[in-house]
Amino acid sequence: MTLNFIPSDAAAGIPIGGASIADRGGDDAANLSPDALMAYCQSRLDSIDGQIDRTFNEQEVSNRESSALQQVIATFQTYSAGVTSGDSQGASKCAAMETALSGLIQQITASDPGCPELGKLKQTYNDLLYTGTGPQAATATTPALQYIDESSYPPNQNGPQGDNVIGANEMQGFIQSLQGCASDLNSGSALQMIQLQSLMSERQTAVELTTNLVQSLGDQAQKIAENLGH
Repeated sequence: MTLNFIPSDAAAGIPIGGASIADRGGDDAANLSPDALMAYCQSRLDSIDGQIDRTFNEQEVSNRESSALQQVIATFQTYSAGVTSGDSQGASKCAAMETALSGLIQQITASDPGCPELGKLKQTYNDLLYTGTGPQAATATTPALQYIDESSYPPNQNGPQGDNVIGANEMQGFIQSLQGCASDLNSGSALQMIQLQSLMSERQTAVELTTNLVQSLGDQAQKIAENLGH
């Protein structure tokens, strides 16, 4: 038996997952069986739940990336005055910044290869490596430091390579570049939060419509039973 009936909320256009039953089916929707209507509601809820899970996971990844980037920025800010040619710790300072940024890039590449900030981070790293220690093999105490995707992000060859000298203005440029990436990540996270809130609201509407549908089907079944008794 088919149910030639749509709950009043659905007929009024209350959406499930972005579209009302009437919008999706017209007369066909009106002739859906009770089981088919319930299956449709369940499928829309499952779809919304899937979107919520994906958005939540994406936001968690963005938050981890933002936190890790802030730690790298803090390392750079420690040497905000720059590294001079007479600094006996110049090589270790440059290596500390290069290692921190390289580790961040590896982390994001592994967990979020589509991150839009990866290109900017790679360019900043290659520029830093050129003016800092320069490419070098691993030692007993330091990891290997090599350019990342050099063909796509060629280093800015400003001055001699690997002289462990970074001027204050150049250092500020690196810090500002990283802060720009952090700002972009925070903006993306804020948009994800808005999307998550919208999906939660959409889910609540779908649950309410499903509840109304179940109640309406129950009421009609009861009326049919009462009519059969007369």
